[in-house]
Amino acid sequence: MNRFRPFFEAAGIPLVGAVSFESCFPLLECRALSRIPKEAKTVFVCGFPYYVGEFPERNLSRYAIVPDYHKVAGELLENACSRLREAFPGEFQWFADNSPIREVDAAVRAGLGVLGKNGLLLHPEYGSWLFLGTIVTDLPAELTETEPKRCIGCDSCKRACPAGCIGDTGPDPARCLSAITQKKGDLTPEEEALVKKGGLLWGCDVCQEVCPYNRSPKLTPISAFREDIHPILLREEMTKEIRMRACGFRGPKPLLRNDAILRDEAPEHK
Repeated sequence: MNRFRPFFEAAGIPLVGAVSFESCFPLLECRALSRIPKEAKTVFVCGFPYYVGEFPERNLSRYAIVPDYHKVAGELLENACSRLREAFPGEFQWFADNSPIREVDAAVRAGLGVLGKNGLLLHPEYGSWLFLGTIVTDLPAELTETEPKRCIGCDSCKRACPAGCIGDTGPDPARCLSAITQKKGDLTPEEEALVKKGGLLWGCDVCQEVCPYNRSPKLTPISAFREDIHPILLREEMTKEIRMRACGFRGPKPLLRNDAILRDEAPEHK
């Protein structure tokens, strides 16, 4: 890992670990699967902290008040790949979000943190406020693999979850309020009630805000996340501003629907 680490640092990636490609099995089925190098040997797991301080008046999840992480992380990963390709003869392919690698599991195995009961990576300095990405190569590397560890198990996230979707073995993604705010189409009365309870147009941070690993998180060292913070999304911005935010990938309709719910303007269910 030591011979590769300087290239990640030069690219502006603050957190990186390495695991064997085989340790990431089974892979997830997705379109990006075809980009995996044929003789893949190593997966570099990268962390992108995004905590930019407290914004109590925000109406978006913390990850959505900063510029779209797909773009920011993608540019940093491509920068790292370019440097690595110049220095080594191997193949390097990066992935962010749309990835065949189970990113949280790989990050825990790479020693970047522990697995929270809410299914998130918990880093000792940045807490859960970080995005993940990976670079897969056909070159061998010194691995940082450790035995996967879990959080202290205080159950704070489980008790606080507004949807009650966190169990002893992890969360139920389909019942997660964050996922509900991102759904297309109409919501059920129960789902609308949860959106009102959460109070955000997009996402939910409750399980993270009560987590002891997030008591004093470090601010992000990534300048791109600090340059354009947008904690309040107004209705008139939902057709243009969202193009630069992670909350825009489904278009404006879910946001407009959630806004109507929060304003008590949603049509009544028959």
